[in-house]
Amino acid sequence: MCKSCCKGLCAECAVDLSKGLACRNHCEESVKTIIDLVERNIQLWRNPAKAQLVVPPAIQRGGQPTDYIASQLTAHIRDTRKFRWGTGTFCSIIGALLFVEGLVQEIIFVAILGACFVGFAGVCFVQARRSTRRPRLPETQTR
Repeated sequence: MCKSCCKGLCAECAVDLSKGLACRNHCEESVKTIIDLVERNIQLWRNPAKAQLVVPPAIQRGGQPTDYIASQLTAHIRDTRKFRWGTGTFCSIIGALLFVEGLVQEIIFVAILGACFVGFAGVCFVQARRSTRRPRLPETQTR
């Protein structure tokens, strides 16, 4: 069978490319590409790339990478805290609206859904509050 188009091949039509057969003068390039791709993936699997810390060029030329990382983590924590407060606020508003509408319209599912939103908002507020109490990472210091 041709490795590219999966058609059955006779001895006259087949070209043996050592790791697969191809249609003569039709699928040879395609099969070579497939074989190269498989070989490359095997090499990557056997020799995985090592993780590297990527920092701006100014840091690489002599700055302090730990200060850079600390400042980036601090900014990430601050952004995550704001996102949790925003998510909690949004979910509490939607939850309250759904809960009230479910009670007014006497649709139990909508009321339960609203209660779930309010509960999730509570979880978001608790997580945001806890992240506020945790010790903060030191800000970047200039040396």
